[in-house]
Parts: sequence; structure tokens; C-alpha cells
Amino acid sequence: MAVKAAKYAKDESVLQSKLATVIRRESEAAERDCQKANRREQARVDRMLNAVEGTMEARFAELREPKKEKLRILFLGATSEGDLRVDREIKRIEAAVKVSTNRDLVEILPKMAATKSDLLDGLTAFSPHVVHFSGHSNEELLTLDQDVDEQNPGAPVTADLFARAMAAVDEPPLLVVLNSCKSARQLDALTKLVIPFAIGMSDSVGDADPITFAARFYSAVADGKSILGAFNVGKTQMELDGLPDYDLPTLANAPDADPGVTKLVVPPG
Repeated sequence: MAVKAAKYAKDESVLQSKLATVIRRESEAAERDCQKANRREQARVDRMLNAVEGTMEARFAELREPKKEKLRILFLGATSEGDLRVDREIKRIEAAVKVSTNRDLVEILPKMAATKSDLLDGLTAFSPHVVHFSGHSNEELLTLDQDVDEQNPGAPVTADLFARAMAAVDEPPLLVVLNSCKSARQLDALTKLVIPFAIGMSDSVGDADPITFAARFYSAVADGKSILGAFNVGKTQMELDGLPDYDLPTLANAPDADPGVTKLVVPPG
């Protein structure tokens, strides 16, 4: 009996050893399969990222090389209650552009007492690169004018609806400027759609501050500066003039749009 027991014990040991070898080999094979699957997945992810990066580079290249045409600015001025100097703002902007280096490459279409129809007409007929709004706004809406002769409370347009209007045309604007109170909260609605760049004010602002910013901003744009460069120059002008709200202008951009390399006016040559 002792001999048989010893033989059984030996056979069991051999079987356990073989089983351990099989388990080890299966584990190693499974690990190799897992590593191969991980490499395939990583290669797939890399291909996707390369495709996205290529798309982003193409959009950057497209933005770096704007069309060789005049910069078209649609100016929407709306002061239905007659309490803002939007007339002064467009006058300052036109005067600043007139003395800029590339003044012949900028065209401004003013729409005063701008209504909802003026907004859509301007987008479809003028195909602006820039839409500039001057008037009343808050975090959620801006106010256009009613098509009446007397002073009126205005025609509110929500931020989402305004953004959808920008995106509705075949060639949406490259830049939207909301030169009005508390409009910075509306910028995300614009850049989440198809507008690469947007500028707004982060709080309530008086007449002189946004007028000064806009005049210097468009002067720098017409001088061939990048959007970011012109934006910084505009804020610096406000600070040099001792205006209290120089820190309110806010610049937002889509994730694949770089304001530091994008120029809206391309000098000849």
C-alpha cells in the first residue's frame, strides 16, 4: 500500500506540474493577445487623432490665409430708447479705418436703428466677415430695434437665436463683436457653432469705453494685425486713456481657431 501511495503522489505531482505549465502558457498567450489588441487599438486611436489634427491644421491654414478681398464689416447699431451713442461709435470706427495702412481693403456697411430684418438682410446680401453689434444686451440676449418711427423698448433676440442666425448663411462671419453690456456670456453660443472668433464685454460698460476699444481695434485690424494683436491694442488704448473698464473686453475662440495667427486684412504684396 505504501508503494502505491508513493506512486500516486508522484503521478499527482507530475500532473500538477503539467497543469501549471499549461496554465502558464495559456496565460502568456492571453497576455500576447491582449498586447496585440492594445497595439491595434492604439494604432486606431493614432489614426483618428492624426485625421483630426489634419483637419485642424487645414482649418488653421484656411484661417491664416484669408481670401484676397476686402474685409466686409456689418455694423448693427440699435438704440431704440435713444440712450446710447452708437452714431458716435460708427463715426469713430470709420475715421480710424480711414487713416489705417490698408484702408482701401476694408468696407463697412452701417445699419442704424437695426432691426431683425436688417440683421438677416445684412448677412445674406453683404456676406460680412465681421458682424459688429452696438446696443443693449445682457448675459442672455441683445436688443435690436423695432421698425417704428418713435422710441420703443426694442426687439430682444436671445443669444442662441442670434448665434443660429450667424450660422444659417452659407459663409458665416469669421468674427462677431458684441460691443455691449454683459455680452461675454453669449460668446460660447457663437463659438460652439461655426464662428471662429467672438468678442464681448464681461460687465456693464459706459459709452466711451467700448467706442474707444472698437475704434482702435478696427484700426489695428486694418493695419494688418492679428485678431489677438488688435484686441490687445484696443484694450491698451482704453487703459492709456484712463478709462475704468479696460479689462472688460473678452475674446473667445473655437478650439481649432488661433486669434494670434489669424489676420482679417491681408496687405498687398
